[in-house]
Amino acid sequence: MNDASKPALPAAGLRHLRSDIRSMHGYTPGEQVIDCIKLNTNECAWPPSARVRAALAGVDDDRLRKYPDPRARRLREVAASLYGVAPEQVLAGNGSDDCLTIIYRSVLGPGDRVACPWPTYGLYDDLAAIQGNPIEHVDWARDWQLPAVLPRLGAKLVLLANPNNPSGTVVPVDQLRRLADALDGILVVDEAYVDFCPGGSILPHLDAHPNLVVLRTFSKSYSLAGARLGLLFAAAPLVAEFMKVKDSYNVNVLTQAAGIAALEDQDHHRDLVRRTLAERARLEEQVARLGWTWPASGANFLLCEVGAKAGDIYRTLKARGLLVRWWDRPGLSSKLRITVGTPEQCDLLLKNLRELA
Repeated sequence: MNDASKPALPAAGLRHLRSDIRSMHGYTPGEQVIDCIKLNTNECAWPPSARVRAALAGVDDDRLRKYPDPRARRLREVAASLYGVAPEQVLAGNGSDDCLTIIYRSVLGPGDRVACPWPTYGLYDDLAAIQGNPIEHVDWARDWQLPAVLPRLGAKLVLLANPNNPSGTVVPVDQLRRLADALDGILVVDEAYVDFCPGGSILPHLDAHPNLVVLRTFSKSYSLAGARLGLLFAAAPLVAEFMKVKDSYNVNVLTQAAGIAALEDQDHHRDLVRRTLAERARLEEQVARLGWTWPASGANFLLCEVGAKAGDIYRTLKARGLLVRWWDRPGLSSKLRITVGTPEQCDLLLKNLRELA
């Protein structure tokens, strides 16, 4: 082979990769732009508990020198006590995305199918593609109601974000329980935003459904998106199997300390939720004056129907240092998802929206 016919380097190594990985787009996180007001990725607008910072400061050199507890025992004990389950029913992950990866790797074999209502959290698709498993989207029924066909699809794994992302809509717990009973497979209820929806959690019914997995995250209502911490709740025999699959030390010592401190300061957590709900209500009142509509939200964001100008408004806001979320895809291209910010952030956003709407 002469030099002209040799594959170009370093791209030559790509031929060794799986073709389906090379052809997939990969998950697209919300934009991270320096010096912008971020109302696009649903972080909590206020700081975490002061006890979190104190806990981080208390992690000494010796704890940093050594590996963290691979099973995050103390964190799981504190979480179990708070949520009314046994520690054996809890697994800690490097964000709830890590918990999702553990579930996919544990449950899905070759050819097993995944299903979810659509639109929803886009990572569900990418994890299925990485595993090489087909995923079936089922359109939400009218007004974001649970699709009745889900139990009849023969999916090994059904995923349901509740409240849903990007709509913020909530499926009642009694409907979730009926779905769990009807499925011949695992039901994952992703409760990333449920703290903003009092009474919306299926977690109190965990023991009644051996095929149920519930996910929680510290990225939203605990203001710890940067720490990357999630919790998985399931029957103890399921958690024991998931433990075999997770990475050995998947939650670092700093994150474990931060998570314990956050869980132990429930007064601060309640205040974060209270502030968010109060500002959500004010944002709804003001956005309604623009003539926009949105489905009732149980989350810390609104999915606003804006119309044909949605993309232009998103781009203009970005140029002015304000990030909201917009998707250039069917069904979502006329909408903007707006995270609830501080009153000052929302005031600035509203001022700009009044000029652009």
